[in-house]
Amino acid sequence: MNDLQRLIYDVSRVLLWPVLIAAVICLVWVLIELGFLLYELWLRFRYRDLDALEVRTLKAREAFADGKPRTAYRYLQENNYSIIVARFLFDLIRNYQTERLAAKPLKLLQEYEFYTLKRLERTRILVRIGPMLGLMGTLIPLSPALIGLATGNTTQLAVNLTTAFSVTVVGLLIGGIAFVISIVRDRMYAQDISDMEYLLELLEGGAGRLQSGRRRNKKGVWDTEPPVQYDVATEDIEKTQMIPALPETPVEPLIPVVGSGAAEAGQSIGGNGRDSRSTGFPEAAPVVPETLAGEVPPLTFDDPAMDWKRDEDPFADLGPVDPQPPAGGASAPGAGGPTRRR
Repeated sequence: MNDLQRLIYDVSRVLLWPVLIAAVICLVWVLIELGFLLYELWLRFRYRDLDALEVRTLKAREAFADGKPRTAYRYLQENNYSIIVARFLFDLIRNYQTERLAAKPLKLLQEYEFYTLKRLERTRILVRIGPMLGLMGTLIPLSPALIGLATGNTTQLAVNLTTAFSVTVVGLLIGGIAFVISIVRDRMYAQDISDMEYLLELLEGGAGRLQSGRRRNKKGVWDTEPPVQYDVATEDIEKTQMIPALPETPVEPLIPVVGSGAAEAGQSIGGNGRDSRSTGFPEAAPVVPETLAGEVPPLTFDDPAMDWKRDEDPFADLGPVDPQPPAGGASAPGAGGPTRRR
């Protein structure tokens, strides 16, 4: 055996004990992660209820609207069926109490998506590290085992083969348990992210979105919206901090607007004879070509600039607009059956 082979042999013999220690540490690590997984599964099977999540969130929303944030916090804190959801609600409530940033809930949701990926990385690393340590723990003792076989030392052969096969079993066990944990947690955390998105949609969404979930019965009559009731908790007026309402999104016109001079002319014209304040659009006139006399004629749909082709229309693929529910709970035409004329 030359010097280079002797050096490689000595290096592999030195790595034996670090590999054995790392295999034992990874085995303890994967068993701890398995215990956490069983606890998370027990919490989910015991306490997760989508209907209860909806009711608590709607009650918290009504409490916020009535100026009772402590009552809303109490309802949100009851959704503790998952460690991820519980930590997300803790940070969400802290934002409502202190920072009160309108864009923070969405950012928190994105941060917890990365947090779930971070937790999955623990076991995904063990899926690869476990078999790797098992293979290294198998190959390293084979060299002295072969030397013992060549010299007739059966004791050295038996001890090294026992170590090699034992480390192989431990490495495969680590990889198998870590793979099962990663698969189950991937599905669980995806469901938690979906629940948090739904919670924010109910909590932060507009009233129109909530009412759009109503359905029509067999007669075509819209179901009445059930009132949301909640139990009022003890409110401390001195410690209560109101959540500022988000500003309304301005309605922008589809046609670009011009400067102040054309805007004043558009106000005088009123947008084809109509007052801009009655239409709900900003008080500005569309861009129109000026004539030689300096007048600004109104832009109509007969103008070539308004001639859109179907492939240029951004709303052509959206389809027909869903009809809004009729007022008073009356029957909608075509909903429950043919409309009869009296």
